[in-house]
Amino acid sequence: MKIGVISDTHGFFHPKVPEVFSGVEKIIHAGDLGGIEVYEKLVRIAPVILVRGNHEPELIPGSLADPSVIAIEGRKILLTHRLITMTWEYFKDALSHLDPLPFFPEFDLVIFGHAHYPVWDQAQGIYFLNPGYSGPDPLEGPPTAAILQITQATISAEIIRLA
Repeated sequence: MKIGVISDTHGFFHPKVPEVFSGVEKIIHAGDLGGIEVYEKLVRIAPVILVRGNHEPELIPGSLADPSVIAIEGRKILLTHRLITMTWEYFKDALSHLDPLPFFPEFDLVIFGHAHYPVWDQAQGIYFLNPGYSGPDPLEGPPTAAILQITQATISAEIIRLA
């Protein structure tokens, strides 16, 4: 299954999103949507799975609590907005010294946002994906999103610059 993954839109719908997400079967938004207008534009592209972030001005019907567990193609996925507030490198190093099962029991993939920095990596046998920031502030760095491919046999992702 081909899935578009986006996060931290903060009320801004980047004009390249429809092109980048062309052909996706689902969209996952990892929080801080910023309003119903962005959601309405995303659902015109594909069905949306949305986890609530820490800066949501309104409750979007059907949005999931943070964190939530979802399954796609038989894969167990933790969907959360606020996984880390530190750098990915620091988190990954800390995780390498721990048994991940108490924190991420049998997850194949963790999708998160909040850090405004894209991540596609694997640690302790678990894939981690943060599509990065795609909001309106150019000082946050280049806007990004991700294309995620999930099958029963494989998980792969690509971070895509929107600008």
